[in-house]
Amino acid sequence: MNKLRVSLLTVLAAALLAIPVLRAMAFPEPSIVRRSWEFEIDFGRPKPVSIRDITGEHRWYWYLTYQIENDTGQERLFIPEITVATDQGDIIVAGQNVPPSVFDVIKERERNPLLLSPIQIVGRVLQGTDFVREGVAIWPAFDKPVDYMDVFFSGVSGETAVIDLPGEEEEKEQVVVRKTLMIKYHMPGSRVHPQQQTIEPLGQEWVMR
Repeated sequence: MNKLRVSLLTVLAAALLAIPVLRAMAFPEPSIVRRSWEFEIDFGRPKPVSIRDITGEHRWYWYLTYQIENDTGQERLFIPEITVATDQGDIIVAGQNVPPSVFDVIKERERNPLLLSPIQIVGRVLQGTDFVREGVAIWPAFDKPVDYMDVFFSGVSGETAVIDLPGEEEEKEQVVVRKTLMIKYHMPGSRVHPQQQTIEPLGQEWVMR
């Protein structure tokens, strides 16, 4: 009994010591009341697409179309940063390792002459519904089955915050985090072949990232 009590006390002491560290690592939450400019954004559902590479093999990719509208009161610069995270620990930056030919296939498939590539959409966005811009995020298909996927969409809000990284006082570093839209998806019964994969939206929320 005494050994058990000592073990429990040891665990409790370790947990108490960890609290300041957890607090130091805690990210701030986005403000409830909007305190900076923010684009209106709408998006579709992730879809798979395949292309034949130079070796003749089919390569699969996921893509997500979206629209942004500037109603912030003035012209704004739009530089999207889109990252995909899975429950298997994968972190994928949209646009990396994606040949330009994939966009060409997507544009033809969507039959949307206004669709801009991830490079073309970067730039200043004028105000109003007449200047809505339509873009697409593209990333390679996963090489393993996943059950959940989160898409983090940065560049649509001007809200930022500064946090301190844990460390010695004289060596402490700071990083800037931005208000980011997190879109959640469930991929039940994950398939090896993306064209057979079911995608279920689980909602969205703003986070600081």
